[in-house]
Amino acid sequence: MNRQSRQSQRTRLRKLGWRWRRNPLRRRSDLVEAWLGVATVVLLCATPALGWWAGSSVDRALQRVVRTENAQRRLVPATVLDPPDTTTPVVADKVGTADPRRGDLLRWKSPDGRSVYSATVPGDIEVWRKGGIWLWTDRSGELVAPPLDSATAATHSVLAGTAAATSAAGFLMIVRQLVMWRLMSRRLTSWERDWARVGQDWGRAGAGG
Repeated sequence: MNRQSRQSQRTRLRKLGWRWRRNPLRRRSDLVEAWLGVATVVLLCATPALGWWAGSSVDRALQRVVRTENAQRRLVPATVLDPPDTTTPVVADKVGTADPRRGDLLRWKSPDGRSVYSATVPGDIEVWRKGGIWLWTDRSGELVAPPLDSATAATHSVLAGTAAATSAAGFLMIVRQLVMWRLMSRRLTSWERDWARVGQDWGRAGAGG
């Protein structure tokens, strides 16, 4: 039984490797197909490394953004003005892009305390901390979006690496299918020529002799 199993395995290996051996039935397209299979396997094995490299590159770039934004943006306390306090000197009045009825009219100072601002601030950019309302501003006191945090940056990096590896693998398979389609087309054309040539002598006595 073991001997038969070994013989069967050798037979399968010979069938798989027939394109690599010189024989009258092997065409150039068969050899190209064999090398194409090897190249596809090698490149597919390299796609995880490509994804890791892409993810690492994105992570380095985003972590620089995290450090920069955290250095340039500050949380400042804000107070609710309802109704607006018109007696307080205000440097600049700004109205948020959201519906004012959905936000609060807030007053805050710049990080250095020199300027006072008031604006209708949408509720989704308010930060509740230490029992009060805090807002993210730049160094001059202008409202800005919250800085990017490290966890979000890491998540984006993983997604970027996964997308890069998946896209590379998908592109590789599409290229392989196009090459295979071209090889099959040429193979069918060659078979048609051979059959046309053989058909001229088909059934004649002594044909091929």
